[in-house]
Amino acid sequence: MKITGQRIAVTGAAGGLGAALCRQLAAAGANLLLVGRNPAALSDLAGSLGQAYPKARVEFLTLDIIGPDAPEILRDAGLARLGGLDILINNAALPSFGAFSETPPEDIERLVATNLTASLLLTRAVLPDLLAAGQGGIVNIGSTFGAIGFPWFAAYSGAKFGLRGFSEALRRELADTGIEVLYAAPRATRTALNDARVIAMGAATGMPFDDPDIVAARIVTAMKRGAAECAMGGPERFFARLNGLLPRLVDRGLKAQTRAMAPFAKASTLKEI
Repeated sequence: MKITGQRIAVTGAAGGLGAALCRQLAAAGANLLLVGRNPAALSDLAGSLGQAYPKARVEFLTLDIIGPDAPEILRDAGLARLGGLDILINNAALPSFGAFSETPPEDIERLVATNLTASLLLTRAVLPDLLAAGQGGIVNIGSTFGAIGFPWFAAYSGAKFGLRGFSEALRRELADTGIEVLYAAPRATRTALNDARVIAMGAATGMPFDDPDIVAARIVTAMKRGAAECAMGGPERFFARLNGLLPRLVDRGLKAQTRAMAPFAKASTLKEI
């Protein structure tokens, strides 16, 4: 994907990974529409990006992406503030760590709406304009847990599996249109999205956490290369491939880790960005 001079909307822009992506994109010469729920955080980020990268045009939009008419609002804001959009980055997400049996149904509905349905609907809203232009890109930020169904992250894994499948199908559908689709699969990232229980669980089980700036740099590099997927972490990539071939073997391999994680998974929580 071309980035310099492109008009890019980033959802979840004020979060740890979102802000890192915005910095990387602005440094590469992109014009940005920062999308999120927190107007103060978005305004601060827009101001800092404007100071650091004065040649970049940076606008922000306060929006609940699962709210009424959110896809149309985002599309119209991109047109009004940047003259249109060339790339949409579906980055906003909710985590969920805990026993699925204890997760309130309304939390599951909100998680799926944020992590999966909103990405489909936002993409659907901007796609006609990209098709008319004959160029552009969709970047869906998934997870390693979209390739490996992970214990105590059942709802989150389910939504990310869906996002991965959507990205793969859409990429094939748009193969002859000039529109590129990238699915990025970070492993655990060191952001405020992870609550204290997840951090403690990671320390107890040896789960690695990546710096968001490093993750963002990998994603932007994959965009520039025109990659179809960007998976992170050598062991995680290996187990994702193994899971695709021999899932029952991975079942057995995860039993000990599942038991070690159990004490930290007392109740599911959602944390919004």
